[in-house]
Amino acid sequence: MCMSARSPGLRDRLAAEIGLQGPMRFSRFMELALYDPAEGYYASGKAVVGRDGDFFTNISIGPVFGEILTAQFLEMWEILGRPEDFTLVEQGANDGRLAADVLDGLAGTPLAEARLIIIEPFAPLREKQQARLAGRRVEWVEAPEDLPNFTGVHFSNELFDALPFEIVKCRAGRWELQRVQFLDGAFRLEPAEVLDLNWPAPTEDFISEIRVGQHELLSTISSRLQRGFLLAIDYGMTREELLAPHRSGGTLACYAAHQRDDDPFQSTGDKDITAHVDFTALAEDLRACGLEPAAFTDQHHFLVGAAERLLLSLDGQPPTPATLKKLRSLRTLLHPETMGVQFKVLLASKGVSAPTISGFRHARPLPF
Repeated sequence: MCMSARSPGLRDRLAAEIGLQGPMRFSRFMELALYDPAEGYYASGKAVVGRDGDFFTNISIGPVFGEILTAQFLEMWEILGRPEDFTLVEQGANDGRLAADVLDGLAGTPLAEARLIIIEPFAPLREKQQARLAGRRVEWVEAPEDLPNFTGVHFSNELFDALPFEIVKCRAGRWELQRVQFLDGAFRLEPAEVLDLNWPAPTEDFISEIRVGQHELLSTISSRLQRGFLLAIDYGMTREELLAPHRSGGTLACYAAHQRDDDPFQSTGDKDITAHVDFTALAEDLRACGLEPAAFTDQHHFLVGAAERLLLSLDGQPPTPATLKKLRSLRTLLHPETMGVQFKVLLASKGVSAPTISGFRHARPLPF
């Protein structure tokens, strides 16, 4: 797989680092491709979400997703005993659209004056968020370490899939780390050290991914969260599902202009690089960091439960354009062939016995 010349500065710096330090971990390659301040896809502000961008998210479908989440936050606030200092923390806020939708949903509720903090390390994204949320009750910090101690909810939509990951390949019953080499003007993967992974050994040359930095991130969040919840919404599956025979090629995918490819070495810096979240690993890291996984389900079942109050409020109303638009958005979010099954929702708690909130009333027992 060869790199194009669309980002010569980034390409040259990646090649030079490999030349000086030897084959590069894929997580490092991905970190620079996405988060290099000058040319990284996210950090430089190239990422555009929605119809005119590179891919859709739950938020780009419309404000109904944020409206539904606000009902869940109200339930969590009730479970916590209605604390006066209830705080919402969003990470991976992109252009601030979900935060705006949540704040709109909270208007007129007991949480209308709740504190909202956005974790955003990148100036271009922070500027977009601040422009969209001007005049709103929002604070910003650059890193999780900068968060104050809080009681409330840390929530994210497509955060964990954007964390850098390693690529591993199963050969002769062992998992080998793959590193990025640069030879003859091209980037390519080559086998490196054998890893001590407590994973089953699927078919020969089976490829998968391992996220790095996830444990450290959760540890920091847990250290700041005194009582409350973590709500993670992302696309992925359990480890057992990820290691199913038909996924032998791994789940790495790149997106640009709503086109998908599997070549991270082409047009690097100009497109998203991602892979499915291993929710088993996420649950293991949560437990290790003092956050107890409480419920897990797919987005379809989550929204069926969480949207009940919204649907009841629409029952009997005349079919206005606004009502019909909201129902179309909800149908897209629920549909099993779009986002309804691909996306999962994981709830974890700390310092509270978490009864089932409405979004998980149809969930099955935890699979991990």
